[in-house]
Amino acid sequence: MGRYATISVKIPAELKEELRRRGIKVADVVREALRRAVAEARMRELEGELEEIAPLLEGMPLDFVVRSIREDREGR
Repeated sequence: MGRYATISVKIPAELKEELRRRGIKVADVVREALRRAVAEARMRELEGELEEIAPLLEGMPLDFVVRSIREDREGR
C-alpha cells in the first residue's frame, strides 16, 4: 500500500470526545471498517458470480474441476 488518500467524516462532538477519553484511535477503526466493507462487498460479488456459473459446474466431474484449478494455479 504505497499511496494513500485522505478522507474526512463529520461526527458529533460528543462522540469525538468520548473516543478521545477512551483512547480509541479513530484512524485505526475507520481503516479496519473500510477493509471489512470492501471484503464483504467482494464476497457478495463472488457469491453472485458463483451462482451464475454453478449450473455449468454441476455437469462437470469434480476431479476435472480440481485438476483445472491446479493447472491454472501452477501456470501463474
